[in-house]
Formats: sequence, structure tokens, C-alpha cells
Amino acid sequence: LALTQILAAELGPHGVRVNAVAPGYTLSDGLKTKIARGERNPEAIQATTALRRFVEPRDVAEAALFLCSERAASITGVTLPVDAGWLVQAPYAQYLQGNPIRQTPAI
Repeated sequence: LALTQILAAELGPHGVRVNAVAPGYTLSDGLKTKIARGERNPEAIQATTALRRFVEPRDVAEAALFLCSERAASITGVTLPVDAGWLVQAPYAQYLQGNPIRQTPAI
């Protein structure tokens, strides 16, 4: 996240935009294999996303293409989550299950 912002600040004056994509659980061949082997529970994973679905590889590609396009000409220094709502849902789902996120006291 910080590297994207720093590079955007340094390269922006030269007309270079710097952005990143942060994919969530993407239904890749590797994840499909782990699901088939029983190493991952697809229903449990999907329950941690607001949209109740996996990210498809195409979703990640489309987000990257958008950030590279002229439609994103004024966007720089951002990290775009492509996670089917995992960032907004996962902590809430834990709370609903009676497992609130515990914060470690600062030293």
C-alpha cells in the first residue's frame, strides 16, 4: 500500500500513474485443487465475503485493465480491493459468530 502511494507521488510529476490491485480469494487453479483435496472449505470462504462468492480471475484482470485505461486517468496511488467484499464482511462475520476481533494492546 505505502509503496504504491510513494511511487505515485514520486512518478506523478512525470505523468506516470501507479496503482495496485489487491485480490481476495480468487478461484484459481491452485484454489480449485485445494478445494478438490478437501484442504479448503468453499462455503466457509464464501461466507466471509459480502457478495458470498469467490473472485474470478477475470474480475482481477478487469480491475487491472480499468486502472491502466484512460477511464482511470485521474486515479493514482490507490490499491483497489477486488475481494468480493471480504474487507467489509470478514470482521463482521466473525463478530456475528461470537468471535469479535481482539485487539492487542499497544506497547
